[in-house]
Amino acid sequence: MFRVVGATGGYGKTVIIRDVSIEVGDGEIVALLGRNGVGKSTLMRFATALIPAVSGHVEISGTRAPDAPAKRARMGLGYVPQGRFVFPRMTVRENIAVAAEANGHDGRKAVAAALSEFAILRPKADDLAGGLSGGQQQILALARALAVEPKVLLLDEPTEGVQPSIIDEMAGILKRINHERGLAILVAEQDLDFCLSIASRAYVMEKGRVRLETDRESLRADKRLQQELLGV
Repeated sequence: MFRVVGATGGYGKTVIIRDVSIEVGDGEIVALLGRNGVGKSTLMRFATALIPAVSGHVEISGTRAPDAPAKRARMGLGYVPQGRFVFPRMTVRENIAVAAEANGHDGRKAVAAALSEFAILRPKADDLAGGLSGGQQQILALARALAVEPKVLLLDEPTEGVQPSIIDEMAGILKRINHERGLAILVAEQDLDFCLSIASRAYVMEKGRVRLETDRESLRADKRLQQELLGV
């Protein structure tokens, strides 16, 4: 179980999210939806300790998480940030190995597992990450996050700037690893179709707060809600 409890935080003196509480059960895929600027990315950064908490906390497997990103990663929190942020002057292999080794895992085994899992990366294994396409970088960022062997995976806008064929492949990958590993996933997105294809339920944010929690079928059927809160 992954929980964010009473999250309030932002940047400097500017508070972006207020008293936000969400949870993701073991082996569950949950979407975090909302228009641009509602606080989805800020909540992700709060969850990973990349911004300080004004109030609230995070729990991983029932244990309160420490206030340091590296320590949360070692507790089993994987993160793919918006914009991917791969190491551009490292090869694909090196990106994956560094992530694994920084969290106490065998880099060579992590690379072998990633290249077995992600066929799109195999012919690019020795290429610099900065030369990959946006979609390939997104898959690399996902592979790098999985190299830390997380219990919970957070993805922030994974479809941004990615071509439709890669989006479809990514959805298939996420469903497969969720099923095979029992990996819990929280995905912050504006792409409703992508989220409906993988998530069983969703939180919808508005103005820094959770406006509602809903299941996939209710959200799919409610066109008025889609237009009001998501603009689709």
